[in-house]
Amino acid sequence: MKIKGVTYDTGTPTVDGSVTRPHLTADTVERELAAIAGELHCTAVRLTGNDLDRLRLAAETAARLGLAVWLSPMLPNADEATALAAVEAAARIAGDLHRSGADVTLVVGCEWSLFLTGLVPGADIGTRLAALADPMSWAPEFFAAGPPPVRLNALLSTAVTTARRHFSGPVTYAAGLWEDIDWTPFDLVAVDAYRDSGNAATLRADLEALHQHEKPVVATEFGCATFTGAAEHGGSAWTLVDRADGTRRPRAGLVRDEEVQALELTSLIDLFTAAGLAGAFVFTYVTPAYPASEDPRADLDTVGYGLVRSWPDGRTTPKAAHTAVARAYAGGGAA
Repeated sequence: MKIKGVTYDTGTPTVDGSVTRPHLTADTVERELAAIAGELHCTAVRLTGNDLDRLRLAAETAARLGLAVWLSPMLPNADEATALAAVEAAARIAGDLHRSGADVTLVVGCEWSLFLTGLVPGADIGTRLAALADPMSWAPEFFAAGPPPVRLNALLSTAVTTARRHFSGPVTYAAGLWEDIDWTPFDLVAVDAYRDSGNAATLRADLEALHQHEKPVVATEFGCATFTGAAEHGGSAWTLVDRADGTRRPRAGLVRDEEVQALELTSLIDLFTAAGLAGAFVFTYVTPAYPASEDPRADLDTVGYGLVRSWPDGRTTPKAAHTAVARAYAGGGAA
């Protein structure tokens, strides 16, 4: 794969109303992106977040460090108008970077059927997840404006038109595997390619089928949490957080296991290579919203996807997956 990437969160609203990175300094961005380029041997970074100033800072820093920039505004629970406004603002940033000589791809959105309001029933992400799993429960009036896939593709077409007013480089969208996307207006096909117990037998074939669009195919996200059995949960380990007493803890009974994460990520890199993908982005480099603890009962990194362990005092320490991905991206195979 030519594109060897990782996602880097600059701060995104969460399901409980907080922000994944309340504080982010230029020094932190510089240090972490330098590690992504130098230690992980990445050729690209997907920058996510809802703060456009932070996205610009991270994008300019990444470009200076020689990384290809995939600019990806994230606005969980936004409406369509807000999402399109963010696309336009991000396209302006991408255009500025592109004119300065940076290698930039604009990702107009991510899994909009889940993260935006109005395309799937539900006022929050949890409710929409349940609705996606049970479409027969949708009220008939929800279809009055047309089938949701048609509405999603119409919105994406508008997003591409909006983006191209300000940015002449490549444009794509990070689709969920369940979304039926018309890839005609896009330059690349991109999907969030988590593997779990439900699609383990079909994921490679599903990805290979995307080559029918005759455009490069990229996995904009793939990841695994850090406990025994995490590979079976794919992208849903974040749901295994106990919030019953007003605090956040990993669900009782989960056993921390860094090798599970390392093996799953390198196995997926091998799968993507065999499936002919042009690139992939590990989710994710660091997750301060899932802080580590020496107390297993409070170690939220157990259900986190970071390649490094994030401590409450701001320190980060590499996990087994960091070593494994670095070796794979450097061309040395799995750890």
